Amino acid sequence: MVAPERRTRGDIVAALAIAIVVALAAGIIWWTSDARATISRPAADRSTSAVAATAVPATLKQLWTAASPYTTAPVVAGGAVVTGNGNTVAGLDPTTGATRWTFARDRELCGVSYLYFYAVAVYPDGRGCGQVSTIDATDGTRGPTRSGYADKHVELSSDGTTVLAAGSTRLELWRSDMVRVLGYGEVDARVLPVSTGLGKGCTLLSAAASTAAVSVIQSCPGEQNVRLTLLLPADQDDQPKLKDIPQEGITAASGARVLAVSDTTTAVYLPLPSPRVSVVDDTGTELSSTPVPEAPSAADGRLGPAGDVTRAGDFFTWWTGDRVMVFDADHLSYRYTVAADGPVVPLGPATMMAKKLLIPVTNGLGVYNAETGARERIIAVQRPPADTAIVPAVSGPIVLEQRGRNVVALG
Repeated sequence: MVAPERRTRGDIVAALAIAIVVALAAGIIWWTSDARATISRPAADRSTSAVAATAVPATLKQLWTAASPYTTAPVVAGGAVVTGNGNTVAGLDPTTGATRWTFARDRELCGVSYLYFYAVAVYPDGRGCGQVSTIDATDGTRGPTRSGYADKHVELSSDGTTVLAAGSTRLELWRSDMVRVLGYGEVDARVLPVSTGLGKGCTLLSAAASTAAVSVIQSCPGEQNVRLTLLLPADQDDQPKLKDIPQEGITAASGARVLAVSDTTTAVYLPLPSPRVSVVDDTGTELSSTPVPEAPSAADGRLGPAGDVTRAGDFFTWWTGDRVMVFDADHLSYRYTVAADGPVVPLGPATMMAKKLLIPVTNGLGVYNAETGARERIIAVQRPPADTAIVPAVSGPIVLEQRGRNVVALG
């Protein structure tokens, strides 16, 4: 009969040493983890999306205001108004402004956007603005995340189903589960080792996206003029199908910019030979050209539709600094322009409520016929002077305005 094994003093010491090492390793991993650096305070219950208004209010008064320097337009998702301030993303009740939930990291935000019912929060790390968390806006619980290389500054835009993050050297398009659909420029982890990198070395000046395509104006080494590049997703996310459209006489400092992308059709502002909005398809064929009366004061080469372009129901609207140009959302065909009318000057792009276009104007909110652009009335609203676009949105009967670094609710 074999004698039973007995533990020796050495066995016990070794086991204790292993346990201590494992505990220390776990502690170090936790101490340096994103989880320790995240403070999530969900709501006690789930909110529901507001019921669409059936009529535009006769009067409006300010209900509340909240700091939100990391949004370029009011973000409405999952029945909440989402703000970004400092290191914190918050979901607010649209009517009262009360905080329903918060999500914070140990670092300053890069930006806040949305898709479906998720808020999308982008934070920096040593690789740029590439740490992305989604938050279920109905209750503040955490959703899918991603992490990757990015520029130190990115502009975020969303069509509600995808988010575009565009920097000066690279851009990425993300879907709702935070998988990268398309990458362009200085992308990381190339699948094809022989790839030279599409867009590598170029400066990305302006970009916009739909679910199906991304369009970017870029300035590349050795080229005097910019080019408009149309990108379509392919099997490899960092090897998109592309179509380059040279822009003769258009330099990087000209103010040319991508305004909107609908499916695979692109609207782009071109300042020369005279200011105009050109609409092109995915082959580079120009479908239409609409003159702009004068060079837009808002067209300063910013990346993406950073506040002065909005999707309003069946339209895209563009605030040029003193007027609003309205385009059909499906084909980007030009519809009409809402210009200054005496002392009534548009102060930002439009939103849609009860089948009416609402446009911030001098001392009020203009109510316009969406089919013709005719002004029907002005609702009095007092605002402080602003040097940026006042960007409206709606949540049920509540009108929201992004005024610089703040979001204001009117009802």
